[in-house]
Amino acid sequence: MNGLSTISGEFRLAERESAFQSERLPESRRHARNLFILSTILNTLFLLSDWRFAGTAHFWVAVPARLAVIIWSIVSLWLTRRMTSFRAVERICFAWQVVTAIGVAFLVSSRSDIAIFVLVMLPLVFYLVVPTSYRGNVGGGLACGIVLLIGYLAPAPLSSTMPGMVLAMLILHCGMCIAIARNNRLQRQEWTAGQVAQAVQLELANSRDTLQRMFMAVPLPLLVTRYDGQILHLNRAAIDAYGAGHDVRLDNVEQTYVDLPVRDELFATLQRGGAVDNFECRLRRADGAIRHAMLSARPIVIDGEPCFMTSVVDITERKQAERHLERLAMTDALTGLANRAHFMAAVTQATAASNDRTQLAVLLIDLDEFKRVNDTAGHDAGDALLCAVAGRLRQALRPGDLVARMGGDEFAVLLTRLPDADALQSILTRIADHLHAPLDYRGRPIESRVSIGVALFPDHGEDVTALVKHADIALYHAKNNGRGRATIFGPDLLESWDRETAMLDRARHVLAQEHPCPWYQPKIALDTGAIIGFEALFRCPTGNGTVIMPADIAAAFEHPELGPAITNQMIAGIIADCTRWRDAGLDVGHVALNVSGADLNDDNFTGHLLERLAQAGLPPAMIELEVTESVFLGRNADRVGQVLHRLSKAGVSIALDDFGTGYASLSHLKQFPIDIIKIDQRFVRDLETDPDDAAIVRTVLNLAYSLGIRTVAEGVENSRQVDYLRAGGCHYGQGYHFGAAMPAATITELLAKQRLASPALK
Repeated sequence: MNGLSTISGEFRLAERESAFQSERLPESRRHARNLFILSTILNTLFLLSDWRFAGTAHFWVAVPARLAVIIWSIVSLWLTRRMTSFRAVERICFAWQVVTAIGVAFLVSSRSDIAIFVLVMLPLVFYLVVPTSYRGNVGGGLACGIVLLIGYLAPAPLSSTMPGMVLAMLILHCGMCIAIARNNRLQRQEWTAGQVAQAVQLELANSRDTLQRMFMAVPLPLLVTRYDGQILHLNRAAIDAYGAGHDVRLDNVEQTYVDLPVRDELFATLQRGGAVDNFECRLRRADGAIRHAMLSARPIVIDGEPCFMTSVVDITERKQAERHLERLAMTDALTGLANRAHFMAAVTQATAASNDRTQLAVLLIDLDEFKRVNDTAGHDAGDALLCAVAGRLRQALRPGDLVARMGGDEFAVLLTRLPDADALQSILTRIADHLHAPLDYRGRPIESRVSIGVALFPDHGEDVTALVKHADIALYHAKNNGRGRATIFGPDLLESWDRETAMLDRARHVLAQEHPCPWYQPKIALDTGAIIGFEALFRCPTGNGTVIMPADIAAAFEHPELGPAITNQMIAGIIADCTRWRDAGLDVGHVALNVSGADLNDDNFTGHLLERLAQAGLPPAMIELEVTESVFLGRNADRVGQVLHRLSKAGVSIALDDFGTGYASLSHLKQFPIDIIKIDQRFVRDLETDPDDAAIVRTVLNLAYSLGIRTVAEGVENSRQVDYLRAGGCHYGQGYHFGAAMPAATITELLAKQRLASPALK
């Protein structure tokens, strides 16, 4: 109908679009010049800020990238003199967009506080500010968003919020495409109206009647006013839009302006004889409704009297769309809470405005076993639980406290106006009471428990980065110490965190750069003295002659990723060694391997182990799995029990390690398929001199005998201990008295000597 594309909002006819752009060329050129000047100035200021990276690897990324943007902005500014056509403007702006997007992509790779803000804002600049066509705005904005997202997500480790960020950016860009198309359409409608108005003015001398009909037929509100604002003429669209029908007469445009300073600015510009384009203001209709409008005005002469012709484009919906997009950029789509970017900005603002009389608190809240809810009840139940937690948090907190969803199953709370620690404790108790109540979802109860980490300002950090990091450390300790509790950050937690982080980093290095392998400690039958098997122990010889021991990376064994990775390497080494010994005709008996809760919670552990044994032609009875009682104490005890029963049924022996040192329970011996009890070396070490240790050892041996369970004593160091254990009915022993852990090559020699010494083999 109006010749505008429904997608881009531009004219379908290339000639008409070219005429529109040609008329706007001075404005576009001026716009581009201002853009390059501001880019040069702002990036120069940011260059000074980039010196904070001095001494870090990112410094040599940030400074060259920033310099490239500055230099190219200056070059683009110099090239503006060659902008003799809109195509030239578009080409230069496109080149500037490419360099700027790539440069800033390197900058956001630092993942600094402002990086997420830049991810959102720079594409918006490309959409809304760069004076180019629809394809230039959308292509530049979309390409910029992709490049920045790649730059932000590329550095390891991969961000856990990547899917959420990609979806948020997709929503933002879709909304901006719609907004740009609408803005283009409004501009061209306005331009068309201006063209019609000019045509009307040219035809005025020939036919006032024709002019009046055309004036009234224009679909946009048009007004002809004197310098004092008195209205001479207004068309039907203006009457309908701002006169509320025929009941109210609009005499003077001064009656319609909501903001008087804005009105005065517009009138001053017009009275100086200047034309006005794209002037945004708020107008009040006769019915009292306030609308956002974009005005364009030109001086005209009617009957010798200087007047103004003004077109009015209602942009209320566009403003609402812009505000909606702003809310989307700062709001979590599922729960309606503030999102991570909003929360981080709020904490930054609160810490900057805080005084000495009150404290602030940052709470990180994580749902316990959320994955289990998704796996057992479905993702719709998981979403319902997230929404319920959001609502309960709102109810538990005070007005003015901010609740946000940080991503996944993690929430955050900013508590302000805290007079003392007692106030914090009461709030934490109220949060726990609200969140720990089960959720009824479609007649099915869903357990809802959370762990909370707390950091206080300024005690635990003076900026948002430190506060969130320390709250996260406190949350980590809350989850590792039983879950369903709140932990307040303290220096001891940071020390523990640093130790565990160092262990995990070392474990990652070991897996990537070193060659960990099993070493084997003999297990001896106490009645015959023969080797009946070995326990495989983690060792990692290094190039400098040292050996990395399990205690050096203790935290890694319970890590959900590193633990199974280490176990997989151990299993691979054990199977390879056992295959080699079998092929050499050596009787190794069985090999015991320590496994953690992280291994047994892996759904693929059982299948992979049995499949590897089958591929190597080794019987499952050759493998013995040693587990500690801690794996039975979590919420996944049922799953662990199923795994152990399946392995036991397949022929794998199960040993209960360190029996009696932790949360020993006789029910574990009945509930789980335990074949062997291992008496901890702490009891064996002093059994000769400590009556209590001797009594414990006797009790365990008698219990095992009654239940028909074999026993292994760890840490045997002398013959007197051997005699005592043999007399008490202990089946097997291991320790330095029989031999320390040895490499596979040494075990090969040991087994060969035993075969030669055995009468049965001579």
